[in-house]
This record gives sequence, C-alpha cells and structure tokens, in this order.
Amino acid sequence: MQEIYKVNNIIEINYNCRNYCKIPYQNHKNGCPNFNKHIECPPNSKLVEQVFDFNKDLFFIIEEFDLKSHVNYMRQKHPEWTNAQLKNLLYWQSGVRKRLKNKVKSFINNKDMIYTLLPESMGIMVINTAIKLNIPIEKDPVNKIYKIALVGYKLNNKQITFGVI
Repeated sequence: MQEIYKVNNIIEINYNCRNYCKIPYQNHKNGCPNFNKHIECPPNSKLVEQVFDFNKDLFFIIEEFDLKSHVNYMRQKHPEWTNAQLKNLLYWQSGVRKRLKNKVKSFINNKDMIYTLLPESMGIMVINTAIKLNIPIEKDPVNKIYKIALVGYKLNNKQITFGVI
C-alpha cells in the first residue's frame, strides 16, 4: 500500500468531526479525556485553514498497523482477556504513533513543512478522505488500523504553537 498521498483536491473538511472526541466509548462516558485539555485537541486546536496553506501541496502520510495479528498475539498471551482488552490501544498506539511521526519527519527532511498527527481535531474528515484515496479503512477496525498525518506548508506569517511542527 502507498504511504504518501497528495490530497489537495480531495481533502474533505467538516468541523463537526471535531466533536468525535466527545463520543462516549468504553470506560469514557464523556468521550476522550483529552478533549478541551490539550492545545492540539478540540476545541483548543486551530482550524486547518488557519494553519495550513491550501495553495500549496497537502499530503496524507499513512502508518498501517495490523490489528488482527496483534489481537491474535495478545490472545495467545492472555487467553482469558475480552476482545476489548485484546484490542486496547494502550498496548499498541504509542508505537504506531512514533513510527508515523518518524515517517513524517523523514518525508519533511528539513523542508519548510508542518504536520499534525491529529487532523480531525482541525476539521479534516480523515475517514472520508481516506476512502476517496481507496485506503481500505474500517470505521470499526478488525483487520488493519491506519494512523494518518496531514503534512503541508504553514500560512505565511503564522506562528504555530501547538501540535504541529
């Protein structure tokens, strides 16, 4: 699978996706505990067009994670665990995020580019844009997980002081 996609003409923006963080999930009745606590998380994060220059190239950089193999491995180690425990992101997300960040830094390679590892926090409909790119993304992942970064150029004369480098 391709790891870098130019997304200028297909990127989908919808600021309602910034509210995904408030959707309840197991053990988090109010959604993500980072909501309204971190500068790179909604509602504190800036909107994408306040940071990125849409007149220059924008890219999605993808890091693929084999969730199915991870679950099978964890099941062998912990046969008594529930499926939710086997899929728990505490056991895999930081490593995937680190690989994505390294891939982004390698791509940027001293160019005057910036990135975010949380494009949805800025209003990017990541899943819809990924589907347009034919990335086999699953809304409720069973097989693969795709962590996606947005990379581009900052608007002129803008100070970037949050989760974008």
